[in-house]
Amino acid sequence: MAASRSAQLAQSYFEQPVDAAWRRQRLELLRPEQEQRLSKRRWEALPFALLTTVVLAAAFAYMCMDAQIGLAGREINDIQAQIKEEQAMTMRTELEIGSLSSLSRVESYAQLHLGMVYPDIKAVHYLDQQVSNMLAANMAALQAKEPDIEPKPERRTFTAALVELINRCFSGTALAVED
Repeated sequence: MAASRSAQLAQSYFEQPVDAAWRRQRLELLRPEQEQRLSKRRWEALPFALLTTVVLAAAFAYMCMDAQIGLAGREINDIQAQIKEEQAMTMRTELEIGSLSSLSRVESYAQLHLGMVYPDIKAVHYLDQQVSNMLAANMAALQAKEPDIEPKPERRTFTAALVELINRCFSGTALAVED
């Protein structure tokens, strides 16, 4: 009788579609003790299933965080490499600026492109303190005679004044004053 019941149970298990009627029929075939053992096994397996789910969720979260950390590290390395490239380019640019603004380069540019020459030593006139004082007194006397005429200061940029000074030095018209 037990063999026929288990055969009947196996046949109904594999042939019947899973629905509520089939479950009721299956439970009718089971004895109450078997039904209790089956229910007890389900409840005993529930903590294991929950623990397995929690462990898998934690492992998945760990892998996601590890991937995020890896991406952030790669981004940091890329930015550091870019900083090093920019620093190297800045250094090259500063070296180029230094070479282009060297005194010898400015001097050669002035001679080749602007036609400047060194002054003749004989054309340089030095003024002593006495001549300088005499020139200042004459300027004061001229201003006293014609008070309405005031010398207007020239408005020049620094670069224009520098170019004019270099031009006067190389053309031989520069004057030096002794103290």
